[in-house]
Amino acid sequence: MVTLKSCMGTAFKLLSTSLRLRVAAGVLAGVMVALWLTTLALMYSLEQEMLGILSTQQFSVVSLLADDIDRSVAERLRALEVLAASIDAPLLAQPERLDASIRSQAVLLTLFNWGVLVTDRHGTALLSLPYEHRRQGVNYADVPAVTRTLETGRAGVGAAQVGKTTHQPVVPMIVPIRDADGGVVGSLIGLTNLAEPNFLDEIGANRFGRQGGYLITDPVQRIFIAGTDKSRVMQPGPSVGINPVYDRYVDGYEGSGLARSSRGVVELSSSRKVRSTGWLMQSVLPADEAFAPFYALRWRLLVSSLVLSVLAAGVGGWWLRRELRPLGEAVGLLGAMRDGAIPRQPLPVRRDDEIGALAGAFNGLLRTIIEGEARAAEHGFNQRLRVIVSQIPGVVFQYRVGADGHHSLPFVSDAAREVWGLAPDTLASAADGLVDALHKDDRAGFAASLQTSASTLEPWHLECRIRHPRRGLRWMHMDAVPEAAADGSLTWQGFAMDITEAKNAESELRIAAATFETQEGIFITDADEHIVRVNQAFTTMTGYTPHEAIGQTPRLLRSGRHEGEFYRSLREGLARDGFWQGEIWNRRKSGEIYAEWVTISAVRDRAGRITHYVAAFSDITEHKRAEEQIQQLAFYDPLTRLPNRRLFHDRFDQALAASARNNTRGALMFLDLDGFKGLNDQHGHVMGDALLLEVARRLSASVRETDTVARLGGDEFVVVLEGLDEGPEAAAAHAGRVAEKLRLALAEPYLLVLPSGDVAVSHYCTASIGVCLFNRHGETRDELLKQADIAMYRAKAAGRNAICFFRHRPEAEESSAPAEPPPPGPASGQDLVDDDLQVGGAGLHG
Repeated sequence: MVTLKSCMGTAFKLLSTSLRLRVAAGVLAGVMVALWLTTLALMYSLEQEMLGILSTQQFSVVSLLADDIDRSVAERLRALEVLAASIDAPLLAQPERLDASIRSQAVLLTLFNWGVLVTDRHGTALLSLPYEHRRQGVNYADVPAVTRTLETGRAGVGAAQVGKTTHQPVVPMIVPIRDADGGVVGSLIGLTNLAEPNFLDEIGANRFGRQGGYLITDPVQRIFIAGTDKSRVMQPGPSVGINPVYDRYVDGYEGSGLARSSRGVVELSSSRKVRSTGWLMQSVLPADEAFAPFYALRWRLLVSSLVLSVLAAGVGGWWLRRELRPLGEAVGLLGAMRDGAIPRQPLPVRRDDEIGALAGAFNGLLRTIIEGEARAAEHGFNQRLRVIVSQIPGVVFQYRVGADGHHSLPFVSDAAREVWGLAPDTLASAADGLVDALHKDDRAGFAASLQTSASTLEPWHLECRIRHPRRGLRWMHMDAVPEAAADGSLTWQGFAMDITEAKNAESELRIAAATFETQEGIFITDADEHIVRVNQAFTTMTGYTPHEAIGQTPRLLRSGRHEGEFYRSLREGLARDGFWQGEIWNRRKSGEIYAEWVTISAVRDRAGRITHYVAAFSDITEHKRAEEQIQQLAFYDPLTRLPNRRLFHDRFDQALAASARNNTRGALMFLDLDGFKGLNDQHGHVMGDALLLEVARRLSASVRETDTVARLGGDEFVVVLEGLDEGPEAAAAHAGRVAEKLRLALAEPYLLVLPSGDVAVSHYCTASIGVCLFNRHGETRDELLKQADIAMYRAKAAGRNAICFFRHRPEAEESSAPAEPPPPGPASGQDLVDDDLQVGGAGLHG
């Protein structure tokens, strides 16, 4: 203590007695204070500036992500609303049709990873897809979002919660189902499972920095519903008072802040509200990582300040010893700066002399260098920003409306050349190029939406068309956030994307859906012929619902009428041509067999492999029935159903051709009923028709199936016999036996009953039969008919109920064939021979 006191006393004594020491101490103290105050102020300024830059960058990224979530939610709600518009009260009452309608919208199951629900107006699930979740019949009226939609008719996104049956964390999106009068009759709910891969994962999968990440928070429940760290999903956020910045975010603040988290880590965070859901899109980054460059710089500044303090003390002492050596001092400082021993700094100007002028000039040069380096750094930063922005598949832009009403785009990414067909530098001074590129019908909407966003400071959303100089008319989707400046100008920070392909795809989907539901039945199979989709007309025609048909093969419809060769030919044609059409007989679910006209096409992928088959068919059963009726009327007698004159001529011509081709003999018989007119006159035509029907039945029953029985008209019938015994005599005897069989069958008594069944008449009727034989000779059909007719009249002339043959003269036979002997009995030179052969008491005349 004595030594310390004596040293302090000596020092004060020296200061009080030495002006040089006082001046040196004063100057040194002033330099030290100024140096450390400057260092501290510089560090504080750098820290605040870095905090502002990081906060702005972080908030911009969060804003873009929040807008992306908004778009994703809006797309899903629009998809639900489109489907809900196609559902009405009658459809809700038909589960199978409802199921088919929902399943036809396969895109919903890709938008909602946990499926969809359809509820009635009381909240009870009528339909649940997928089925394995077993939610059908569960009542969701206790879910606030469902109750709100059913009561108010407004679509919305519900709070994250644990599912009733699956016990999984889900987020519901609900739209109302209305009846024809606009009343709410149910709801359509799309469910996203937060524990399974979902559309929020694309955002949460990213990291902000090395240790940072993203979170999506439900401010009402104060829980996390998505994030980079999946373990925090459905976990509660910090309690009130733990993290003031988090509390501000929950209360509605949008921006950035620095605070200590509930885990004890100081974090820089940003938050932006997702407008469509009320969620908070947040990002967090540990302060140690965020401010790591600043901390390194601060350490260097502290070290530099310490070094400067030591140097200042040395310089003061040196100045005391070498007052005349100020130039050496300056040289020493410059040497230290050159060697990197100290940072660049202005030289102290102590006197207004040559050394002071030199120091002032150096200081000006240093400022110029520092400003140039700052501009170069800013330029480099902008260049790196442009490189980053150029990788984004769209146009990042700033759209400014000045206080004077002038429109310009101060910043436009290089993607504008590809997306808009415009050079970015042409838009920096004026937005006329962009406005001129707009479709003329969209310019008014562009201006109106911009004015609305400017007046409300709400985000600017717009879909419009731009005429691209190379790619033609393109659809654009633009999203931007307005910022008002103090000078009265407005600047929108935004993003534009080409959505032409999406628009075209949407249009094609609508056309495909309308085409699929036609009046023709359509079903689609995979390459293995398993049915994967059917339309409503298929169900109407076949009776099979989509649930019954899907997974089956077309063999489900086979009627059994076609042999295996038919189907083999069908497959060969389809494999060869990629196309087949024709008539097929199939069987409905009810068992009814019907005819259909089918067109089958093969669908191939880009590699030429068959991926699907598409079959379109129409029911032609009625058409086939009409054809059969026309066939019946054209070729058959409407009363007896026997072949009429036209069909008889065709069959007789075939019999003549077969006789000439096979060298066989045949016979033509002409039959006329005896006394038929008397029956008509006495009992009427109805009874006459009954007799004709019975005659037709007896004739058909008395001949072979290969023989032809026809009615020419009135009471005239003809019979054509083919393949008679060989030889003229044998053939004549064969024909005689058949004719006698017919005569006897027709001579049996008739009991004729009217169709009403209340009148019966007993009638006796016979027939006169004329017969002519034919073989390979060249007689024509008409000649043979005339011969049989002549023979029939001779039979009538012989007393009726008789048979008469027409005979050629022997010399009339062809010279190349043996002479045909006459049948038993004498022959004359006449065409008809009157030899009588008694058969069963009736005359058989030749």
